[in-house]
Amino acid sequence: MLQLLLKRYWFLLLVISVSWFSLAHSELLAWNRPLIQQGEYWRIFTGNLAHGNLTHWVMNMMTLAVIYFIYDDRLSNWQFCLLSSLLAIIGGASIMLTNYHIYVGLSGVTHGLIVYGACRDVCCDKPKSGYLVLAAIALKLALEQYYGDDPWVSGMIGIDVAIDAHLIFASLGLILAVLAYWLGPRPAYSDNS
Repeated sequence: MLQLLLKRYWFLLLVISVSWFSLAHSELLAWNRPLIQQGEYWRIFTGNLAHGNLTHWVMNMMTLAVIYFIYDDRLSNWQFCLLSSLLAIIGGASIMLTNYHIYVGLSGVTHGLIVYGACRDVCCDKPKSGYLVLAAIALKLALEQYYGDDPWVSGMIGIDVAIDAHLIFASLGLILAVLAYWLGPRPAYSDNS
């Protein structure tokens, strides 16, 4: 049973484990503009694994788990790993274009994963659900950009919600989905091996 869980869900378990470790070391791993500019480039990636507090971590891990279980029949562990890594690196570097000084959390990556997965659905045999998810995420992003972050969520996690990061990572998810469609074989459902 344990071997089956590890084989089928190794990526999800890896992210949960590494980010749990990162929770205790957020100051060393957080995306931090001045420190990145001084040469601590790993923070571009690791800022996505660091979290502000336990509540922030739990919310992000629950979101990742939901995304993982929704799309695990269409994306393999290796695809999740590659996609999440690309989102973390490119998105982390793109945050330099914002006015953020500190960024922590996986919410940007989860936004990119949702958009990428929805685009895969549009291209495969689930276009209705794909378009519905894309419409919902577009509405969420538009509301965030217009009204700002949700004070209830900010209060609960103890930090401002990174609405610009959500938009950046979601846009990257769309770009990566378009590139995957143009450059690769047409999406097909995987066995998640």
